[in-house]
Amino acid sequence: MFDELVNRWWIVAARGIVSVAFGVAAFVAPQQTLGWLVSLFGLFALADGLFTMGAGLSVSWLTLFLEGFVGIAVGLVTLFAPQSFTEQWLVVNIAGYAVLTGAIELAGAMSLKQRARGSMVQGDWLLGVNGVISLLFGVALFFNSGMAHATLIMWLGAFALISGALLLAFAFNVKGWRAVLGSPVVAL
Repeated sequence: MFDELVNRWWIVAARGIVSVAFGVAAFVAPQQTLGWLVSLFGLFALADGLFTMGAGLSVSWLTLFLEGFVGIAVGLVTLFAPQSFTEQWLVVNIAGYAVLTGAIELAGAMSLKQRARGSMVQGDWLLGVNGVISLLFGVALFFNSGMAHATLIMWLGAFALISGALLLAFAFNVKGWRAVLGSPVVAL
């Protein structure tokens, strides 16, 4: 499992880059992002889901696959549901996505920690921290579902930046496992 994850560290990095790009867009152009919030979130969830599902399939890791499935489903619902439905349920949709992916990331981090027992891999905790932050973000959104869209953009932008940075840090830690594991990993 570790060899496959090391070979495909770039998928996790791409996921982090998509998240950071979304966060930057939210802060640099909040009015434009607000106007495109539904489409941007749908595209973000879909891209994140595709990258995550790809990572899960490539390393045979069920939690990553499930997280990707959730992202794809949420992205497709956001993009193709009637606009009135999507706008009405946008905050709840984002909150549900954050809670589900956070729980799955946390489970994945615990699974990784258990499988790494005896190995000297580092940075596996970054995935767990990202899961906890996603859970907390989702719960905070559920309790503040009536917030103004401008506030939602700022919250979502901050979350995307933090989550993306954690995913990038995790990806580069995974890339470094090649030296620690000492196995003949083929770089892609």
